[in-house]
Amino acid sequence: MHVLVAYATRHGSTRSIAERITTRIAEGGHRVDLRPVGEAHQVWKYGALVAGSAIHNGDWLPEAAEFLHRHAAALATRPVWLFSVGLAPALQGRRGRWLAARAKEPPAVAADREVLAPRDVRTFAGVLARAHLPPLSRPLVRACGGRFGDFRDWAAIDGWAFGIAEKLATESTSR
Repeated sequence: MHVLVAYATRHGSTRSIAERITTRIAEGGHRVDLRPVGEAHQVWKYGALVAGSAIHNGDWLPEAAEFLHRHAAALATRPVWLFSVGLAPALQGRRGRWLAARAKEPPAVAADREVLAPRDVRTFAGVLARAHLPPLSRPLVRACGGRFGDFRDWAAIDGWAFGIAEKLATESTSR
């Protein structure tokens, strides 16, 4: 199957996760194109979509939200998987776990969920560097259980992507 992996990133963490997903789906025997959402125009030519975005201020980046909304009708007839990359999975301590447990689905995903009917929606932790935040925000992140570092769980990402490849292979052979 021909699969599009589209992503939106600010600091590169989401791009690296999208690259890993692309590699794993390709290893599962599928043709895969990787594109930033701003360069992913002809979604109708793909048999499936995996789309992801960094989460900033509790939602997908504007260009990713616009991509989902603009292509929702075309994607409604295809298998779709969505992923977000944010801080919530990496929060620690009592406050951090409390906040992570209450993290809501990004509004951009919720807005088109009914039309897209995604097979799965995941949130992965990304990278948080001190340089990503203004100085006044850094103490607030720490107080909420956040810390700086690379929190990408490559085993979880690989498992999710291999699962997508397996489902697509099963569906292709049953047609």
